[in-house]
Amino acid sequence: MVELLLKRYLWLIDTLKRNGELTFEEISAKWDSSSTNDNGTKLTQRTFYNHCQAVARHFGILIECRRGRGLNLYSIVNPEAIEENTLTNWALDSFSLGELLLGNSAISDKILLEEIPSGREWLESVLHALQHNKEIEIEYENFVGVKFSGRIKPLCVKLFKRRWYVLTLFDNDKKRIFSLDRIRSLTISYRTFNYPKDFVPAEYFQNYFGIIAGIEQKVENIRIRTFSELPGYLRSLPMHHSQRELESKDGYTDFSLRLVPTFDFIQELLLHRDQLEVIEPESLRNEISSIISKMSSLYNNAQ
Repeated sequence: MVELLLKRYLWLIDTLKRNGELTFEEISAKWDSSSTNDNGTKLTQRTFYNHCQAVARHFGILIECRRGRGLNLYSIVNPEAIEENTLTNWALDSFSLGELLLGNSAISDKILLEEIPSGREWLESVLHALQHNKEIEIEYENFVGVKFSGRIKPLCVKLFKRRWYVLTLFDNDKKRIFSLDRIRSLTISYRTFNYPKDFVPAEYFQNYFGIIAGIEQKVENIRIRTFSELPGYLRSLPMHHSQRELESKDGYTDFSLRLVPTFDFIQELLLHRDQLEVIEPESLRNEISSIISKMSSLYNNAQ
């Protein structure tokens, strides 16, 4: 029931966001033809008003009525509430995309998608524990076979490269991140914990590229030189929120980033092959050079 209501609220927000001002009759007609209305229920004015109140309560999005063209017109009066809330924006985009895809199910063989992020089977339990500050007991095994069994305190969840992760406290409040798809069993404990008042998840990860964070390594000012089509790609999809374009000349464009050069960030740099060169710091440039030399020797020795 909760999931069904959430879909209806998202449908209402999405409909008004895309169409602007609508009369109740127009909203009702769109509901009749929506794939969200899979059981063909009618949208009554009372239900519509209840949905508007629920949207304001849960999302902080205000749907109000004004008189125009001799009609009662409904619209979202604070659209910035959508843009400023990352979770709401993400959920709304996902819902809108789902509606679009379902509306084109007749050509499903012509729509190619990546796999849904893994670890979702544990996500609901982890979010429940987060909401109620509950400890979690897990059985876990990483990709190299190292096992962990114990009680953890969830601090936040993070989606990275199609995997869900949970950052936790364990063993005298040390921080550790777990991939949800490597959890073998999970039980929500009856024990609660005091969530650290000074901990802000976004601030914890802000100087890191991905999910490797909290390590004893300093933040570096990094300069990269990019070639071919990579500058345009990075302008449209930056590597990190700190990315800035420094200069663009014939043949290359330089960008700066300020973050900790962790293992997953180095992997990202190597992904771009000969279209990217690390200019500074020298330590990172040397590390990349060493990795490339080792890779080269692997191929040379195979000949």
